[in-house]
Amino acid sequence: MNCRANSAVQVGISLAILREQHLLKEGSDMASTRLLPPLFFAIGLAGCPIWSGEYQGGGDTGETPRFCNVDAECFGSEVCGSDNQCHEGSCQNWGCPNGAVCLVDVDGIASCFDNNAGSGATGGTGGSGGAGATGGTGGSGGATPVVYCGNPDDCAFDETCTMDGTCQPGGCDVHACIFGFTCDLKPLIPRCVAENPLACGEDADCSANPGDKCVSGLCTAAADQCFDQTQCPGGSVCADGKCTPSCANGAACSSAFECTAGVELCTTPTTGCSITNDCASADLVCVDAACVPRSVNGQCASGQVWVENGCISDQAGIFVCETDGEQGACAAGSICLHHSCYISCAAPNGTACDGLPTFNQCKPVTTTAGEFPVCGSSQNLGGECDPTVEAFCDNGLICIDGFCE
Repeated sequence: MNCRANSAVQVGISLAILREQHLLKEGSDMASTRLLPPLFFAIGLAGCPIWSGEYQGGGDTGETPRFCNVDAECFGSEVCGSDNQCHEGSCQNWGCPNGAVCLVDVDGIASCFDNNAGSGATGGTGGSGGAGATGGTGGSGGATPVVYCGNPDDCAFDETCTMDGTCQPGGCDVHACIFGFTCDLKPLIPRCVAENPLACGEDADCSANPGDKCVSGLCTAAADQCFDQTQCPGGSVCADGKCTPSCANGAACSSAFECTAGVELCTTPTTGCSITNDCASADLVCVDAACVPRSVNGQCASGQVWVENGCISDQAGIFVCETDGEQGACAAGSICLHHSCYISCAAPNGTACDGLPTFNQCKPVTTTAGEFPVCGSSQNLGGECDPTVEAFCDNGLICIDGFCE
């Protein structure tokens, strides 16, 4: 009879003895009842060792340790511990094999997660790193590949985007966050979050407020987005509420973008991406699906702005006034519309645009304060759309300076 079968017999005999002890107890003194437990343990020790349910290692138990590399190689509720042996319990008690990390989810369930990308195969024969010891783990398959990042979303949930722009195992309680982010200690695994609550990398990050868009890395209300190319730096137009470099008339785009046919905007990424590591370079960061130059400590070239540790063209409009329909900070004869000053051609100044070199057309502009005639041109103040009042184009067209294209 093997050890496990014999254990069942021992348990039966032990229970019988305990029942007899109970019957004798009423008619015996305390000394007699204390004679029976040694008999119980003697029976238990006669054929097999008495197990606690966990391998205690070594000794004269007669049990050969069961080696493992994963939980699936152990019995029932056993787990594979950091010593590559099977144990009853969880990884909170025994750790994890082969350098994996024990993490507890929101339901309190502990599991091992592998952080050893690039390691050799485990078990008898090692992977590319060489042969492992018999029954043990294989050798290392080489250095762990570098994973580049510009923001926390570029890394796995149990990793931190660190100051050197790489993803490292562990929370931000272990690693300092990359520039522009701070450590939130509330989650189970502390995670980096943006220092500015309005920070964003793409329009989807601003979806909590309808009409808001990500403009130069900040969620911006519709009323504060650009309205017209006159609000943008030279060489840019206002496209869907953002100042965007134009490639009209053969103008060159930056190295990060190519000219988009049909609309003549520098909006087609030279190298597309989903995360920064897709850019395959320490000098590039993925911002809004495009690989752009990496910023160093928040610094970018003139005309560019920092967005999630990348540098992009400034998308914010240049605003000079506040209240629509009023002169405010504007010169005499001009009024403020959408934060910019325009020459008024309202009566009695109906001829105010005549003879002007560029803005020689009197055009009506509608705002939340009403309709106002001002001087414009054939290239701006289109009147077909206006993202600042959520008047958008249909069928996937882009609103460029008030024209749907």
